[in-house]
Amino acid sequence: MSHLSFPDVVKKIQQTEKRFATAAYDFVRRSLDQSLRKFGKNEQPKPSHVRGHQLLEGFRILALQEFGPLSKTVLNEWGIENCAQVGDIVFQLVQHGVLGKSETDRPEDFQEIWTFKEAFVIPFQPSMNSFKKSKACREVAPPSSNRRKRKTGSSSPTKKS
Repeated sequence: MSHLSFPDVVKKIQQTEKRFATAAYDFVRRSLDQSLRKFGKNEQPKPSHVRGHQLLEGFRILALQEFGPLSKTVLNEWGIENCAQVGDIVFQLVQHGVLGKSETDRPEDFQEIWTFKEAFVIPFQPSMNSFKKSKACREVAPPSSNRRKRKTGSSSPTKKS
């Protein structure tokens, strides 16, 4: 493992890799913690490894918990636009000794399991059923026929000659 602090490692990575904001690296690291908590329940008391798809699931859950409908916007702002880029960050951290990996871990483990639209946009789009159930979307009654009709003739302004 690295003898540098996490922020120092990120600064070192960013000297050559400019795609991702500092916050992106921290978020991926916190996603790993989320994944270890979620997927480690059936394993050893203190699991130390998760697969790529498990880390992505922790990433998705944490983003939705922290940012809700703004998840995609925040992640895109940090430079993360798809699952493969999460894998890029993970493997940069592995390369610099912050994270470990097993012999079977590969960048391909982070290929599109889901799109960011599927994970972070679609869950917040209203469905037709929600429109039907919504009080705000009740049918609007047609205008009443006994409303006053506009008078024509004498009430309109006339031009004096």
